[in-house]
Amino acid sequence: MNKKERVIASIKFKGVDKIPATYRAINFISKKLMRHFDIGNQDDPRLLEKNYKKLMEALGIDFWSSGCNIGKFSTFIPEYIGPELEYLDNNYYSAIGIPTKQKTIPEYEYSFTEIISNPLRQIESTDDIKGFLTCKLDYFNYDNLINGALNLNDALNPGSGSSDLAQYKKTVSDLSFNSLISKSDDLICMGNVLSNPFMLCSYLRGMDRFLCDLAGNIRMAEAIVSEVKDFVLEFNRRYLSGAAGKCEYFGCWDDVAMQNGLMFPPKDFIKYFLPIWKELISMVKSAGKFFNWHCCGNVNEVLPIMIDAGIDVFDVVQTSAKDMEIEKFYNKFGKSVCIHGGIDVQKLLISGSHHEIREEVKKIRDLWGKNGGIIIGPSHEIVPETDIGNVLTLYDELRK
Repeated sequence: MNKKERVIASIKFKGVDKIPATYRAINFISKKLMRHFDIGNQDDPRLLEKNYKKLMEALGIDFWSSGCNIGKFSTFIPEYIGPELEYLDNNYYSAIGIPTKQKTIPEYEYSFTEIISNPLRQIESTDDIKGFLTCKLDYFNYDNLINGALNLNDALNPGSGSSDLAQYKKTVSDLSFNSLISKSDDLICMGNVLSNPFMLCSYLRGMDRFLCDLAGNIRMAEAIVSEVKDFVLEFNRRYLSGAAGKCEYFGCWDDVAMQNGLMFPPKDFIKYFLPIWKELISMVKSAGKFFNWHCCGNVNEVLPIMIDAGIDVFDVVQTSAKDMEIEKFYNKFGKSVCIHGGIDVQKLLISGSHHEIREEVKKIRDLWGKNGGIIIGPSHEIVPETDIGNVLTLYDELRK
């Protein structure tokens, strides 16, 4: 089997020659690994984009994941064509009126998007909600999908992230649809933008305010969810149309859970958000794509509902959360949905011994065997304090 065949077979619960394996980590860890394997020039601003396949080969993995998607370098998103913005974040929140800024932790060369303010936090009338998002649907060119691995501001202003414009254009070309499809060994992905209804509601209103709305201000909650639903479904309907015949895998996320359980009662999930998910899943599956749903934390109350709704892959299986140990998870869900993840990044990879890491991989291998139903990898991005020796031990064991 090649890597693509292996992953597809596992998603479909068909036999595999070996359990497919993925990698995901913040860039700080990826660069340390590249330095360990002597891959590329560490000072090159496009180090990862130019050399990611060399690191994949060194680790012996099938795919390099990112966030909720199995393909960090093969996920395509609509081009933003709306009003000029000072900062366009990778999740497009700034594009739809949720102010963001880039936050950086210099010692780890780690940048992430921070929500600056919640645009609907102070509103008192539901009349101020209708159309807030849907009026921005035309801010995107759904027929021109760009590779999400490239910084979006660079995509708007080619060459701004590189001193060598020719090399920048070469990198962009290497990560284009035509280039990746011609090699036929990548899953071409979509999603990971503007498809997370609960989090969009919380970013618009503020997490505390929106949870209070769910608990007592029902009219406001219903109005916000209605606007988010209209936007998410129409955005993704257009997105799916633009990706027709191009993409094979749809990844999305919505962190509705904490370490100990859901952030709100399951009845509210069923009332407000399940209808959105059912319609979105139906659209994606009708378009012939795999549907991947990511949620951190203890998802025991909501995952059966999402499995019934038709998800193909559940990401990430956070085994350090309450009642999410890998054996318990397998016994409950191991034959109902393919999982992606399962290797704990909070405790095991940070403080576990090499022996403990190897034993965890063996345990997973014994549970699932070669029957499919699992794509093994870190339960989230590997964090900076992780010892590189632990990462190398993990992938050494996964190669067996």
